[in-house]
This record gives sequence, structure tokens and C-alpha cells, in this order.
Amino acid sequence: MGIEKKISHHIGRKTFATTVLLYNDVPIEIVSELLGHSKISITQEHYGKVVQKKVSEHMQNLTKKLKGSE
Repeated sequence: MGIEKKISHHIGRKTFATTVLLYNDVPIEIVSELLGHSKISITQEHYGKVVQKKVSEHMQNLTKKLKGSE
């Protein structure tokens, strides 16, 4: 019983950009450079939802820290 899904170069790039880089807090500017995008707006267009999710997580963590210091 193996993996039945076809894996492509494109899927590999997206997985690398999201799971490896963005989910590990690598700035989007660096992700853009590593992917070879000519403009950061291209990266933002493709991965903006991931970045927004990370912003939300960071804000939740900050809120917890601030509440803990009261």
C-alpha cells in the first residue's frame, strides 16, 4: 500500500514554501527570494492566506503573554 497521489514539482515547491518556510516563521521576503519570484507581490498573492493565518497565531500568542503579565 503506497502513496497513490501524483507528486509534481509544483506541489513540492508549495509544500516547501508553506510547511517548511512560512509555518516556521521565515519572512515572506526570504520565501519570495528562495522561490525566485521577480516581485514579492507574486509570493503574497500565492501565499497570503498562510501569512494571514500566521499573523493571527502570533497575535493570539501575544495576547496570552500580555494577559499573563498582569
